[in-house]
Amino acid sequence: MDDSYKIEKLTDCDWVNLFEVRFKRRGMAEKSWLMCSRKEKPIEDAAKADAVVIVATVETDEGRKLVVTKEFRVPIWDYEYGFPAGLIDDDEDIGKTVARELKEETGLELAEIKHVSTPVFSSAGLTDESCHMVLVEAKGQVSNKWLDDTEDIEVLLLDVKGIRDLLASNKKIAAKAWGLLYHYAKTGQID
Repeated sequence: MDDSYKIEKLTDCDWVNLFEVRFKRRGMAEKSWLMCSRKEKPIEDAAKADAVVIVATVETDEGRKLVVTKEFRVPIWDYEYGFPAGLIDDDEDIGKTVARELKEETGLELAEIKHVSTPVFSSAGLTDESCHMVLVEAKGQVSNKWLDDTEDIEVLLLDVKGIRDLLASNKKIAAKAWGLLYHYAKTGQID
């Protein structure tokens, strides 16, 4: 077997770039694939996560709630329902990234990290982007005080009924959120 690839960077942008990958696999003829990446060395650094997705719960006077974001996303020109998320800064540890992004996007503070997944991939047919899914307990009050001026995010604190209503709606739900939302809706518990 003669598997090989050669990658060429086609754009030079700040946050994400387009690459052409010419590759050969299992004796097949050479093929070409277009992909986007945030990395300096796509494919080679695919196992290194770009971001965190924060699945936060918070105790309220009405009981335990799940922190859900309603964020405007330009590529779909609509709001997407998901979880707080953000890029990992160079050499930043996961805990620091989670605390920073949770505060920036929701105003909430990190109380405890319960679990960090290995990198999971967002859309491997299009990009090598991956993230750590991080289950946390949050505390404090929701605020949009720390949002970047490019962010349009509303924070929702949902109980199981609220999650079920969201899933039953025609609203756009992030793929990274749907499975957990479905789990909470089916079990009737926010863990």
